[in-house]
Amino acid sequence: MKLKQLFALALFSTLPAFVSASFLVDFEKTWDYANGEVNDYYNGSTAADGTTGPNLGVSFTGVSGLSNDSFFTYYSGAPSMQGTAYAYGPAYMNVFAGVDTGLSFFYSSTTAVTGAVKAWSGLNGTGTLLGTFDLAANDPGNSPITESGAYTTWSPATFRFSGTALSFDLTAAGTNLVGFDNISNVPEPAVLLLFGTGLAMFGAVSRRGKASA
Repeated sequence: MKLKQLFALALFSTLPAFVSASFLVDFEKTWDYANGEVNDYYNGSTAADGTTGPNLGVSFTGVSGLSNDSFFTYYSGAPSMQGTAYAYGPAYMNVFAGVDTGLSFFYSSTTAVTGAVKAWSGLNGTGTLLGTFDLAANDPGNSPITESGAYTTWSPATFRFSGTALSFDLTAAGTNLVGFDNISNVPEPAVLLLFGTGLAMFGAVSRRGKASA
């Protein structure tokens, strides 16, 4: 095996597992307003409306998708335009591969919410509480069920915690009708630096190989 092939194999085989398990839940589909529970749509199975989604290893309980249409356009400021989501009642997001780098998302809320997102070591809000995240009010809309401006302001947020989280409790956010969009895990800066350095070294090896040839 050539030197550059050996180098590439060594580089990619030593990367942490989370690089291949990264996910982005953008809720980009037309959700059935009356039957919009996300359920296992992002776990390679089905939403409540029977549609099948990509297998990102993420499932939801108590979370519904919402889509803009000709009658409801008050999600116009969302980072991905077709769909958003909101929690209701007891609500959880399970990530079966675990998240140990932090959770990134966009949100819209007319009220400040204490403990809006909680990270737990077990599924469905079980195990050890790893951290809590508060949300500030950021949207001036009068009501989340009218078209008078609610959910037009979306802010990015990054939730850091200690340990590996298998689930995130969104119940408090659901009580306050917080909107969510573009949920993802946070890449580890040190690993991204290592990966970038490795790619640069791989490029150098390739150039040297060509020069030798």
